Amino acid sequence: MWYEHFTDNKFISMLYTNVPTLKNLRIEKIEISREGDRLTIGFDLPFFADKPPKKWAERRYTTTFVELDFFCIQEVSIKARSNTYRGDIDICKDEQTNFLIVNITGTVEAKIIAGSGLIQVSGY
Repeated sequence: MWYEHFTDNKFISMLYTNVPTLKNLRIEKIEISREGDRLTIGFDLPFFADKPPKKWAERRYTTTFVELDFFCIQEVSIKARSNTYRGDIDICKDEQTNFLIVNITGTVEAKIIAGSGLIQVSGY
């Protein structure tokens, strides 16, 4: 699964019996920072967590939001065909270089090659 390519992926595994695939997502942001050394993709998962933290339940959250942070960026290309960004995200690891390869296809298209990645998960 896509999340296995990231360090510290335990939290998302604890939230879901089966972590959702990254298909037909509403992509909220693609942000480049730290002079191009960091790229963040933010999106809502297609369904809410099976086992949300107590705090999420108390606050009546209904959506799981994920930010994928990529570091040591080697390549970035982004193209959009509309102002509503929906797409599928495919993440794999190149066995020879150990780089993460991220491909987004849909109304926004992107390719990112990065040295490492981190998952951040929140609810709202």
